[in-house]
Amino acid sequence: MSSSSRPDKGRWSLLIPFIGCGICLLLILLCYISPAGSYLVLGAQLIMGDWRRENPFPFPEGLPNYEIVFIPYTDPDEFSPRPPTLGFIHPDGTGQVEYTFELYSGAKSMWGLKIATSRAFYPRWSSKGFLLFSIKGVPPNVRMIDPSGRMYGEKCDTLPGLRLTFDPQGNILGPIYEFSQVYRDYEPYIQLGSLLIARHDLKNCRIDGAFYLPVSADPRFIWAIGENAEGWVVSYFHEFETHSDRIVLYHSLRNIHKFFPGQNPAFSDDGKWIAYYRPDGYLVVRDVETDEERVVVRAMDRPLEFWSPESSCVSMPGWSPDGEWLVYSSPVGRMYKVHWRSGQRVYLGYGCAPDWR
Repeated sequence: MSSSSRPDKGRWSLLIPFIGCGICLLLILLCYISPAGSYLVLGAQLIMGDWRRENPFPFPEGLPNYEIVFIPYTDPDEFSPRPPTLGFIHPDGTGQVEYTFELYSGAKSMWGLKIATSRAFYPRWSSKGFLLFSIKGVPPNVRMIDPSGRMYGEKCDTLPGLRLTFDPQGNILGPIYEFSQVYRDYEPYIQLGSLLIARHDLKNCRIDGAFYLPVSADPRFIWAIGENAEGWVVSYFHEFETHSDRIVLYHSLRNIHKFFPGQNPAFSDDGKWIAYYRPDGYLVVRDVETDEERVVVRAMDRPLEFWSPESSCVSMPGWSPDGEWLVYSSPVGRMYKVHWRSGQRVYLGYGCAPDWR
């Protein structure tokens, strides 16, 4: 190197400490704007991109061995930065446990970082022991945990929704929205006055078939789509014209479709009955074939609007494996099991949207 370049080298060597101090000051600044206190991590994310991922094994030893899953109750007016994610309890009300883990809804901060949440909604068991729950985001999305404790769904973007459930094969039933590529693929076959419902495989982020539900409704406001082994499909939707909720019970091969007022229907395991809430607040059980209806218990003191804060506590009733009991929660987070034939009711504790494995 020539002697003429040495002064430049000296000047750069003097600047190196200042550059290092500048980087340190930047990281200190990030320290103050990070709500989680992950200072160096957040700085690296801003410089290198957001590489955070959910823990794929929130239950490394497998799903807890409890029959009833629920969402831990949190007061809507209480600030809780990390509320519990899932709770479990035995049907006799003992052994209640709660777990908290991070989830990403798809929303991002002003810095472009994924926003973490720990709050879940509307858990449901499948007949194969898989656990499904929703996360509020834009759009809403879902997660599924298999019996081994592995979680799926972070990378899937085809299944928005809140109150979701399974078909008999273990696929998740949900409407296909018009903004999705899947809808555009099916668009030439869309039937007027019907909604396109897909069977979503959340383990592989793909669709394993679709069918039509004869409902003229906004796909954003149809929930609790269930199917039994006999080919009956049930769901409910909100009618904005009448400001009411209606249940549809449909059998495509027999060309039968029935409509009646109600919310949050759920098939019994044998598929012979559906449990749901009438507009007057009563939990009722209805025979799928004969339409015979039996009032079980008054579950709500007043009609529940689907946009009210309390609606996140009320979900599809959960059936016991023997088909004799139902589990549900009130709008203020009080969980009960009730024998639907006798009306015997047992208080279990605080929690929302319970379901029985």
